[in-house]
Amino acid sequence: MAPHSLLPFSFSLLSSATSSQTEILETLDLISKLSAPLPIPKQAAAADKTKVEDMPEWVAKLVVDKGASLAWKVMEKEIYASDVSDQQNRFLIRKQIAEDRIRPAMTGDEIAAANLMSSDDFTTSKRRRLSGGEGEIGERKEGREHGGLPVMVYTRYGWGCLLHLTRWDASKASVLKGGNYREFHRRSFLAAGDVVEMWAFRDGHGKLCFIIGNKIDLQISL
Repeated sequence: MAPHSLLPFSFSLLSSATSSQTEILETLDLISKLSAPLPIPKQAAAADKTKVEDMPEWVAKLVVDKGASLAWKVMEKEIYASDVSDQQNRFLIRKQIAEDRIRPAMTGDEIAAANLMSSDDFTTSKRRRLSGGEGEIGERKEGREHGGLPVMVYTRYGWGCLLHLTRWDASKASVLKGGNYREFHRRSFLAAGDVVEMWAFRDGHGKLCFIIGNKIDLQISL
């Protein structure tokens, strides 16, 4: 796979971006690479409901509140016991999901910080250095030395904290981890066996953010 290639999947356009948002939302340049047209804004849903991405209301509200103009669905997954274990203290993201649904929307520096470099990245960087240019991808760090990329992660109820996105060298799976993960787990009400949705967006400052929440509102169902 070529570096930064984007496999087909749909973004959801939420509102018209201001000129300042356009400058800082680095994912906007990926729109031109999509093989399918963008869905119409939600306010135009009455005209053609089939073209609007099935975005949960709790996701749309949070994304708009954080100043984003677009968001995309990363995955659905069943929560493993290890995802809610105080000993493991991390949220697992399968290798292919990270490569296909997260990595294409990241900058070179973010890819390096999250340990998501590919062999193509290293080849490209080496060629640029040999030709007198600067490589886009940073130097690789291994194992425990790799802290990860700081990202904001929100529950479906709007509470957020700073976690780190990184890829394990052995399994090549990615994880969200950090000192705040235990509190995130407590506030998200996640339990083993739950089915959750994970969405991604860039906030009004251009920071990569994720939303993770149960498909069912547990506060209503209880």
